[in-house]
Amino acid sequence: MMISGVLLSVFWGWLVYVYQTNQVEKELFFQLKKASQRLIKEKTVPFEKIDNFEFEHFVDFYIHQLADFRMVILDIYSINGQRIFHFNNGFKNLEKYKGILLTQSPHSKDYKYNIFKLGGEIYFQTFNPIYKGEQHLGAINIIVAVGKQIVHQFRKAMIVAILHAIGTISTMTLVLFPLIYSSYKKLQHNQSELTKSHLQTIKALGNAIAERDSDTDAHNYRVTYLSLGLAERLNLSDRFMRSLVKGAFLHDIGKIGIRDNILLKTSSLSNEEMAIMKTHVEQGVKIINNIPWLEDSIDVIRFHHERYDGSGYPSGIRGEQIPIVARIFAVVDVFDALISKRPYKQAISCNDAIEILKQDHLKFDPLVLSIFLEISKSQCNNAITMEKEELEMHLTKKISNYFDV
Repeated sequence: MMISGVLLSVFWGWLVYVYQTNQVEKELFFQLKKASQRLIKEKTVPFEKIDNFEFEHFVDFYIHQLADFRMVILDIYSINGQRIFHFNNGFKNLEKYKGILLTQSPHSKDYKYNIFKLGGEIYFQTFNPIYKGEQHLGAINIIVAVGKQIVHQFRKAMIVAILHAIGTISTMTLVLFPLIYSSYKKLQHNQSELTKSHLQTIKALGNAIAERDSDTDAHNYRVTYLSLGLAERLNLSDRFMRSLVKGAFLHDIGKIGIRDNILLKTSSLSNEEMAIMKTHVEQGVKIINNIPWLEDSIDVIRFHHERYDGSGYPSGIRGEQIPIVARIFAVVDVFDALISKRPYKQAISCNDAIEILKQDHLKFDPLVLSIFLEISKSQCNNAITMEKEELEMHLTKKISNYFDV
């Protein structure tokens, strides 16, 4: 915030300085332009037809009249671009300064001006093609050294800019910064509360489906907890971790559209019933679609029944075509389904579930499965032996590492 204040003050100070100096430059260039036009006020003939005496008189007049600057160069060009008059009043070694001096075609109708600094002095230059109506008379190049009054105006502009910057910083620090910081903290708090509300909502939705399917919401907490533990071992980025949390809680949300006589059937499903059961994947995707905060959960919802060997559903994709979060969740979901009681089966032990995973190893990402088998005993014992409240507490702590809550 302080950095923003400093940058803002510097910006406004710079604008003030540019404006002030621009006003000074405009005034000075305006005077120079008037001076060059004064030369030909009553002239209607090309400059090459004017006697040099008149040009010299013009120089003498302005040397005495101009208080704010000192004329050092005056060049007058004919309509053909030939220099017909040159006055140099102490501008030494002119050749070596050609790179910074303004050059312009004498035939151009454009008025040009320039500012540069040499040897501690500031110089202004104008190149002014002169026309009377459509008649081209020639061109005038004037270079002047800036007087003390103009230098004083430049310094004044710089001081005003610095004071403006200091004033802006002070105002930001003493008045605006506390207000902005307070608003920022409130916004941060509101964002945190909103994220908590989102997480509580997906927990409630996922738990409602889990309880309908298996009479307990422990399944949702366990698969989320185990998935995060596995993903951490695989060093997934925070983005994938957030996707995994949301997807784990909502992976079976499409089962809300499956009739009880199929979802809760205690015997094997017929082929027709199994086809209906499999539609819960696409139904889940439809429910989540068009909800921006949940769009990253779709990979788990849509692909968690796909298998590494291509034997899964609904698309039958294989290998790394399956998103990594879905490959992780697939291992955990199958494992937890085996150790959980369902209407159509009894729970089995962790050891028996691990053996089944080993036998079906072709269905799972080999790296993901190998890491899961390494941590399965400790993770499984923790997840199964913990009461729901303790499991939820540990899960909440894990989730807080990846969400601003």
